[in-house]
Parts: sequence; C-alpha cells; structure tokens
Amino acid sequence: MSSSSCRYTFDPSVQTDAHLQTTWECPHEAHPESEFCVFHMSRDERASLDVTGDDIVDELRANLQSPDTRVNEYVGADLPHLSLTYQDINGATNHVLNFQHADIEGLDLTHGRLDQGLILREATVDRLKLDEAVVTGDVDAREVTVTGAVTADEATFEQDVRFSGATFRGEVRCDETVFQGDTSFADATFHGTARFRNVETSGSSHVLEDHITFADATFRDDASFRQALFDYVTFDGARFTAGSDFEHVEFEGDARFDGVRFNEMADFDEARFDDDASFANARFMQLAEFRGVEFNGGSRTTHDDVTFEGATFEGEADYKLARFRYSDFKDAVFKGAVSFDRATFTARTDCYRLRVDGAFDLSLASFGGQANFDDSEFHDAVVAEEATFGSDASFEAVEFQSNARFGEARFEEDVRFNAATFRGLASFRGAFFQGELQHLEANASFNGATFEAGAEFEAANFTSASFWETTFHDRADFRQSDFETARFRVLVGDRDTYLDFTDATLDGGTISQGSGEPTPYDLTRATIGDLTLEGGGNEHQLLDHFRFCLTEFDRFDFSDHHGYLERNDWTIHDFVGNGATGQFAVELTPDIIEETYRKAQDSANAVGDTPASREFEFKRYYYNRQKNFDIILNEYSLNTWARGKKVASVGLNTLMQVTCGYGNRLPRIAAFTFLLPALFGLCYALGGPFLTQAGSVFDPAAVDKTTMEVLFDNVYYSYISFSTVGYGDINPLGPAARVLAASQGMLNGLFFTLLTFTLFKRVLGGS
Repeated sequence: MSSSSCRYTFDPSVQTDAHLQTTWECPHEAHPESEFCVFHMSRDERASLDVTGDDIVDELRANLQSPDTRVNEYVGADLPHLSLTYQDINGATNHVLNFQHADIEGLDLTHGRLDQGLILREATVDRLKLDEAVVTGDVDAREVTVTGAVTADEATFEQDVRFSGATFRGEVRCDETVFQGDTSFADATFHGTARFRNVETSGSSHVLEDHITFADATFRDDASFRQALFDYVTFDGARFTAGSDFEHVEFEGDARFDGVRFNEMADFDEARFDDDASFANARFMQLAEFRGVEFNGGSRTTHDDVTFEGATFEGEADYKLARFRYSDFKDAVFKGAVSFDRATFTARTDCYRLRVDGAFDLSLASFGGQANFDDSEFHDAVVAEEATFGSDASFEAVEFQSNARFGEARFEEDVRFNAATFRGLASFRGAFFQGELQHLEANASFNGATFEAGAEFEAANFTSASFWETTFHDRADFRQSDFETARFRVLVGDRDTYLDFTDATLDGGTISQGSGEPTPYDLTRATIGDLTLEGGGNEHQLLDHFRFCLTEFDRFDFSDHHGYLERNDWTIHDFVGNGATGQFAVELTPDIIEETYRKAQDSANAVGDTPASREFEFKRYYYNRQKNFDIILNEYSLNTWARGKKVASVGLNTLMQVTCGYGNRLPRIAAFTFLLPALFGLCYALGGPFLTQAGSVFDPAAVDKTTMEVLFDNVYYSYISFSTVGYGDINPLGPAARVLAASQGMLNGLFFTLLTFTLFKRVLGGS
C-alpha cells in the first residue's frame, strides 16, 4: 500500500463537550499497512501489525525534529503506555505535544525532561507518572481524566500547569513537587488520596489569578498538604469529604478558603500564614485543628489578616497557642467546644455576633489590640481565666447562657459588659480592670447588665467601675475588691440579693439606691473614701441598708447624711437585711460596734465634721460600757480584782454618760452643775435629818420666817456650800444635812471639772 495521510478526523460536533471549535484532521502519514497512523489506529490493529509502545515513542521523537509544528498534534489518539523515563524530550520547535482528547494507557516521564509544552486537555489517561521529571513548558490538562494513579514526586514544572476540571480516580501524589508557574486544580475531583506534601509553588503574578488554585475542587478521600510551601493559593469553594492535612504548611502569600467544606477533621496545626488568609463562610463538619497556627498577615492595612466571617464549625475547634494579628470571626458559629487557650492576638479582633454552643476557652489568651464580642451568644461555659486584654474589649449585649469565668483576667484598657446577660455563675475573681481613670466614662462598665445567678468579683481590682442599673438576681461577691472609683445603682431581680463588700476598698464614687426595693450592702471591714451615698427617694432609710461593721472610713464625709443620722440618733450599725443576708464575716457584738464607731469618729475628725465626731464618740463609749458589762456577766475567768476594775469602769462610764454625755452634752452638764444645788436646797428645806439653821418649811415659825424665806435661805445655803464659799451664817444641824453639806464641796470639783472639760471640747472641737 502506498504512503498516504492518516484518515482520522476529530469532529467536535459529535462530542458536544469538546473544547475544539472546528474539525481536526490528523497531519501524520498513515502506516504502510493501514489507513491510520500509528497514533490513531486501534489497539487491536496495532497488535496485529506488531506496533509497540517503543515504536510509537520513536515516532513521536522523530516528529519532534520536524519543522512542521502540526506533527506534534495527536488529538484523539488511542495510545498504549508511553515510557519516556530518563529521556530528554527536546524538539526542533517549541510547539507543544498535543494529546487533546487522547486515550492513553499510561505516560511515564520519570527522571525525564520535557522541554515542549504538554496538552492533555479532555484526554483520558490510565496512569500518569512524572516522578523527578522536569517540564519546562506549559501543561494544559484541563478536564483530563486519570483513571489510575498520578505520581509527580519531586517533579519540577517551570511554566503554568492547568488541571482545571480534571478527574483523578486514583491516588494523586505530588510530594516535594515544585510548581514555578501558575497552577490550577480548580473544579478538579480527587477520588483517591491526594498528597501534595512539601510541595512548593511560586507563580508569576497574583494580581490576575493565584499562583495555585484548588477552587471548587472536590477531595473524596484524604488530602494532605503537610509542610507544603504556598505563595498565593486559593481553595475557595473546595470540598473535602475525608480528612484534610495542612500541618506545618507555610502560606507566604494570600491563602483563601472561602466557602470550603471540610466533612472530616481539618488539620492546620502549626501552619503559618505570612499574608492574608480567608476562611469566610467555610464549614467545618468535624474537628478543626489550628493549634500553634500563625496568622501573621501582610502589609495591607485595609484587610483583616485572617477572617472566619460567617464560618460554621459543627464540631470542636482548637486554636490552642495560635497567633493572630488582625482577625475577624464575626457571625461565625461554633456548635462544639472551641479553644483559644494561650492564643495570642497582637492586633484588632472582631468577634461580634459570634455564636458558640459548646465550651469557649480563652484561658491565658492575650489580646494586644481591640477585642469586640458584641451581640455574641455563648451557650456553654466561657473560661477566660488569666486572659489578658491589652486594649479595649467589648462584650456589650452578650448572652452568657452558662458559667462565665474571667478569674485573674487582666483588662488593661476599657472593657464594656453593658447590657450583657449572665445566666450562669459569673466569676471575675482576682480580675484586673486597669484602664485610665476617666471623668465621663468608667473603664469597666457593666451598665444594664443582668446577673441571673451569683456574681463573683472577689479580690478584683478596678480603676473605675460602673454597675448602673445593673440587675442581680442573687448575691454579688465583691469581697477584697479594690475600686479607685465606682458607680452602683443596682436593680433587684426575682430573688433577694445583696452586695458583699467585706474587706473591699472603695476610694470614691457613688452608691445609689434605686427607687424600688432597696439593696443591702455589706461593708464589713471595708474601706470607704470619698463615696457618695444616695437614697433614690428613700433618704430617711438610706443608711439602714448599709452594714457598717469595722468599716474604715477614710475621710468619708458624713455631713451629707446629718439629717438622716439625727433622725436615727446617730446610729450607723443598724442593718436592714433581706432573705439573702445573714452570714457575715463578723458579728455585731458590743466590742465590734464600739470599734466601728471609733473608726467613724476618726474619719469625722479627719474631715473636720465635729458634730459627727461628738456623736460617734458618744456611741463609742456607750458600747464600751456594754462590752464591759457583758464581760462582767459572762467572763468567768476574771479574778475578783479584775472584775472589780470592770465594775468601776462601768460605773465611771455610766456617770460620764449621764452627766456630760462623755463631754458631748454641754447643756446637760451645765444643768447638772447649776441646778443640782437647788435640788439639795429643797432637801434642806424639808427639815428633819436635813435641818439647817435656815429652818424647815414645815415649821417656819420656829425661825421666825415665812415659808418662802425658809425655802430661799436653804437654797442659798446649798449654793454657797456647793461653791465652797462657806460664809458661816447658816450651818447644818441634822445628820443628813451635815453629810450633804460635806459632799457638795466634792461634787463642786467633779461637776465643774466635767463642765470645763465639756466646754473645752466644744470650743476646740476635739475628741
């Protein structure tokens, strides 16, 4: 048979999905014994004509030397396994090898070099082996179908590689492969395992497209990219139906995972993102591992360095020890537990409208920039113990459905929990709220917040705090807490509540009782400074709801409450509790009450409030007598001498109270001093044992006087005896008169001393 052209043609109208637009005619010569060339004859015909794979390779290499570029086109060819191992494929022209729509049993370029481009578009290949191969031209394998394994370990592709829409039915292994041009696996489907471990990509430009893309790809078996080095890469819309491994991957450029679905565990442990990363609207159906991951971000300040906006985590999410710069989790949903244990956020963090159904762990996490959790919902426990917020933090309108633990957390700038709801125990034990003191706004604000269970702020430290219109449904524990300034107006919830400030320090601020049910405040052993107490319409009962017990009044101004104190006989230790009160650190015994009034007196002295100082001193000595009286009655270990001293002390105390009110009742001692002699004079006027030379009102005639003259002379005698003048014109006659006359001289010294003492206290204003 004479030589003629191959009769094979490819009609795209027959294959409606073909990329070709016009009918392609084969440019090769037909086999001498066939109407078709060796590339297009059937496999049975090749076998009958003894045409081997080596023969086809030899023919292919020969065509490479032809100046006719069309001879490198093998569209629709039906080829056996082509072995090009250790071969250097370098033609006379740069025209690519075109196997478009071909059906190839296998292509093996192991350790080989292909300087031509390669087109496998819409071809079907049983096996593709490119281990340690070097391909310097473009590879266009769009919509190729590989029914067997693909291996390209340690291969190098110097130009663009396109496997867009490809179908890989077997294993794909590209470990340590280098892609130097733009590479695309977009819309590809991987039915077997896909391994791109230690792969390196660079590409020419990320402005128009990514260096490597797996956008909308489907991985039906495990996919591993461990220790890969990506420049700019996208997995947007990809589907991982089995496990995905990105451990230790380095993303030097942008990395996009928008809309990706991970059906099994997604492992990004210790991956590093050196530019922007996006997981917007991604869906993680099982465990999402991001332990030790680094999101370092790029230089573009208008973009978040990493975003998980709108992402959904159906299982657990673990960001333990992760590092973030600008990060965005707004509208993300975590249906399992999520951990940011010891994570570091060096810049702004947006987590508003976050929803977490499982436990949320922020233990030892560090936020260097602003952190925003506004309008978020946490349905399980929140643990942020020892977390550090280095800039402003906001938890406004957050719903804490379970326990919230912020023990020993540090808020170094402003923090807002306004309108937040704590349905479980809220614990801020030992937390530090250290923002700068501001005149218009508190740096720790819980305004309008609701605590439905217990609230624990024990040993917390506040620069400026506000709990205005805050609702507590249970006891609020502020023991040992420290406030430079504080604002409290508490609303009572469904159950009785009270605020326990035992051993706390309130240097300044305002505590205002609302217009409704008053809230008890326990100030046992607390220190209060320039603190204003407001009644909210109940000024006449205001201090009844503050338990002052061993309270340190550090220049506290009682003058604002003189009206209340005067109405209540200057009593400050009486306390009206409710069903939530009853267990106090210190019981109000007489000695404790005495010490409480001593502290109040010292404070009144310090601010120059003399009326308050006098009244508190009176209370102090009164309860001193009660204390000693209890000791006399109940302390059986006292010996006779000690008990006698206590009795004397009680007697002297009683005398001081009755006569001069401990030096604070000038009218009383003046009355005693100037009216007591008149009482003695009346006794003298009775006669009998009290008879004096002035006579008796019952027998005025005996001294030749009227009754009024007798009465006057006896009163006169009493006053000169009391004043120790003793003119001698009247002398006592009865035995009782002589005793009274002798005692009046001593009483003169006592009462004038007490009067002088009281006068000096009144003039000098001292204690």
